[in-house]
Order: sequence, then C-alpha cells, then structure tokens
Amino acid sequence: MTLWFLARSAGFMALAGATLAIVLGARSSGPAVTRLEHRESRVLLQLAHRSAAVVTLALLALHAVLLVLDSHVAISAPGALVPFTAGYRGTAVGLGSLAAYCLLVVALVGALRGRLAGSPGAVRWWRPVHALAYAVWPLSIGHGLWSGTDSRTWWALTLYAASAVAVVTALWSRLVAEEDHAARPLALARHEIQRAGRSA
Repeated sequence: MTLWFLARSAGFMALAGATLAIVLGARSSGPAVTRLEHRESRVLLQLAHRSAAVVTLALLALHAVLLVLDSHVAISAPGALVPFTAGYRGTAVGLGSLAAYCLLVVALVGALRGRLAGSPGAVRWWRPVHALAYAVWPLSIGHGLWSGTDSRTWWALTLYAASAVAVVTALWSRLVAEEDHAARPLALARHEIQRAGRSA
C-alpha cells in the first residue's frame, strides 16, 4: 500500500503543478501593453511557468511508474502508456494517459519555441498546439475523480475545486484583458511611441 499512497500523492501534486503552470502561463502571456510595462515580471512569470511544467512532468512520470510497480492495482506498463487499455479503471486511467501526452507535447513545443520563432508557418501553429495545455486540466480532473480511491474525501474535493477556480479565473482574466487590449489600439500605439522616445 505504500507505493499506492505515494502514487496518489504524486498524482495530486501533479494536478497542483499543472494548475500552477496553466495559471502562470495565462498570466505571463497577456496583452502587449502589460508585457511592455512589466517586462521583468513577465520574464520571471515565464520562468516560473516553465519550471512548474517541468516539475509537473516529473511528478506525472513518478505517478505512472509507482502505479505500474504497485501490486495494489492491475496497471501494466502498456496499460499506462496506451490510453484506455489498463486493467484497473481503464477509461479513467486512459484520461490520465491522454493528459500526460498533451502536457508532453505542450512542453516539447514550448521548449522549441525559440527555434520555431524564425519560421512563419511554425509561429502560426505554435499557439494552437500550446493551447493543448488547457485540455490537460479537465482530463486530469476526470482522471483523478474517476480513478482515485480517495477522490471523494473533503481534502481531495477541495483541491479539485481550488484548481477549478484558479484555472477558470486565470483564463477569464486573460480573455478580459485581451478584449480590453483589442478595444484600445490607439493607447498601445501611443505607449510604444513614448517608450521608443524614452529609450532613444
């Protein structure tokens, strides 16, 4: 049972890490006015966002390895790697596998962003692929709720609810900021002119 508890703990920590990575990513990639006014804080937010994503990937790997090693449930390596084929709660475990693959693709594309920036075609598809991160979160919640033995406890439900509030709030704030930014193109142009004048 020790491996099972450790696997569950790693899973909950991975959910918290994914939530933090999504919130930081939404916050650090807001409209251009915010980016120009707070360039240093944006760099720090991006660093924290990437760090949270890397830690989340490590926790997901630990979660999967511990589940495969544990004899409490019947999850083989192929069952963990191939979605919806696990012997233990196959659909729920499959959602977790899909979430892990989405996060892996997002992290890989994020790591290659600097190299992809030189290609106009790559720039066009980078953002939609990176937006897969938003799919990671509901897949993770579904995986946890339907596969975990302690998902109905008060503390687990509190973690799920807090994660939901954090992600929805961050996404809503970003959408509102982008809508406000789109309505103020003249203010942005004036800001950029003033900034160029100060740096000249």
